[in-house]
Amino acid sequence: MLQMFPLLAVSLVIYAGLTFVTGAAPDEAVWHQALLMNLPLPSGDTWSVRGGDFFLVVSIGFLFVELVRATRTDASSITNHIFSIILAVVNVLAFILIDGFGNSTFFIYMSMTFLDALAGMVVTTTTARRDFSVADGARLG
Repeated sequence: MLQMFPLLAVSLVIYAGLTFVTGAAPDEAVWHQALLMNLPLPSGDTWSVRGGDFFLVVSIGFLFVELVRATRTDASSITNHIFSIILAVVNVLAFILIDGFGNSTFFIYMSMTFLDALAGMVVTTTTARRDFSVADGARLG
């Protein structure tokens, strides 16, 4: 059952939870703009890590797992792709309609959900086509 659930939906729940708990605030006080740490670099620069940066890195990890899961060709992967498309549409609606979701952090996350949906379908189609051609070649050989 969990195989059908897109992991990027976990990111949406985290984002929504943090946004609704912190409430509406000026941009400097929003959780994704909050400074988590400053890391000094050997170059002399200081890398400022913010909440949105951390959120996006975790979401990229979920995207990686989703892309690896897309290589399966069973029925649950098709259901996963359908849920991924639904998640992408929900994210577009949230970006456009819900206060606190119209920012660059959420836009980048929303783009990742579209990449998940599109890449998942392409990888599954390519994998299934390759499986079909291998099976077809085996009959001829």
